[in-house]
Amino acid sequence: MQGPLLTRCKRLLALMFALCLSAPAIAAANPNPFVGTVSDETFESLGYLYQPGSIDDIAAAGVGSLRQTFDWQYLRKGDTLNWDILDHYVGGAAQRGITIIPVLFNPPSELTTVPPVGALRGFYPTSDPGAIGAYGAQLAARYGTNGSYWAQHPNVERHPITTWQIWNEPNLPVYWRPRLSPKGYAKMLCAAYQQIKAVDPNAEISTAGLPKSRIRSSMWPSKYVPRMMRAGGRGCFDTVALNAYAPTGKAVVKLVSNFRRLLNRLGARNVGLRVTEFGWADQGPERPRAAFTAGANRQGMFIAQALKGLWKARNRLKLRGAVYYAWRDQQVYAGGKNFWGLHTGLNRLNGTAKPALSVFRKTALSLR
Repeated sequence: MQGPLLTRCKRLLALMFALCLSAPAIAAANPNPFVGTVSDETFESLGYLYQPGSIDDIAAAGVGSLRQTFDWQYLRKGDTLNWDILDHYVGGAAQRGITIIPVLFNPPSELTTVPPVGALRGFYPTSDPGAIGAYGAQLAARYGTNGSYWAQHPNVERHPITTWQIWNEPNLPVYWRPRLSPKGYAKMLCAAYQQIKAVDPNAEISTAGLPKSRIRSSMWPSKYVPRMMRAGGRGCFDTVALNAYAPTGKAVVKLVSNFRRLLNRLGARNVGLRVTEFGWADQGPERPRAAFTAGANRQGMFIAQALKGLWKARNRLKLRGAVYYAWRDQQVYAGGKNFWGLHTGLNRLNGTAKPALSVFRKTALSLR
C-alpha cells in the first residue's frame, strides 16, 4: 500500500503547487522593486515544499526584490541543478510580484582552489575563473528574460531574473582564501559578464556586495574597486554593489554618495550602484554596544532614514535598489559566534515582529 499511497501524495502535492502558482499575487502588496530584503527561510520553505509563510508578509511589506544566495554546492544535483527547488522559489516569488537577485556563490569544492590539507575556514575561488559564469549562464537560460521557465509556465506572472551578483564580499579574507586578489576577482567577473550576457543581453551584472570593514586584512571598497578595474575588470560590470553598513541611516546615504563620487572620478559615471545589504541590530552580545547595534526604537528610525534618503537620491546616485539585511534574525553560523549581525532582522528568530517591521513596511509602501 505504500507505493500507491506515495504516488497519490505526490500527485496531491503537485496539484497544490499548481493551484498556488495559478493564484493571483497579493493584491494589496504592490511591491516596489527598489526595496529588497534577504530571507533565507523563505528560500527554504518555497524550495522544499510550496508553503506561503513569510513570502506573503514580505510582499505585503512592499518588498519587490529578494536577494538570495544561489549556493551552487547546495543546488547541485548530479551533473545538473535541482530545478524543482529553484522553480518553486522563483515561481512563488514571481506570483507575488517579487523578483530574485541571485548571488552566485559557493561552488562545489572540487572546482575550487581549496587545498587538500591545511584549508582555512572560509571560501576559495574556482580554479577556472569561468566556472561561475557558466553556472550563471545555465540559470539565466532558465530564468532570464527569455528563460525556458517562463515559456513552460505561462500562468506564472513574468518576473525574469536580470540582475546577477557575482560572489560575496571578496574584499573580506574569509570569502576569498587564501588571500585577497582584486585581479583574481576581476577574471571571475569578466568571465561571468561575457557568459551571462551571451545568454541574456538584458542581464545586469553586479559586483559582489563590498562592505567597508575593519576586519583584519580586509580591503575597503574605495581601494578594492580601483585595483579590480586596473587589473582588467573595467567594463566587466554594469553595477557596483555596496554592503553599506553605517552607524545611522543618514550615514548610509553619505557612504553611498561618497562612493558615487569615487566611481565618477574613475571614469565610471554610467555604472549603476546597488546597496545589497544595510541594517542595524536591535540587540547584540557586544559590550560596549557595537556601532551597528541601534536598539529596538532606533532600528526602525535608521531604516526609515536610509530608505527615504536613498530613494530621494536614487537618480543622482544612479542607484538601482536597496536591500535590507535581514527579514529575520539568524542562528549562529556553524563554527562562528554570536555577534550583532545575527540580530538585524525585522523579525525575531521565533517569527514575531520587532517594532522596526511596521516602520519598514510603512516606509517601503510610501516610496512611490
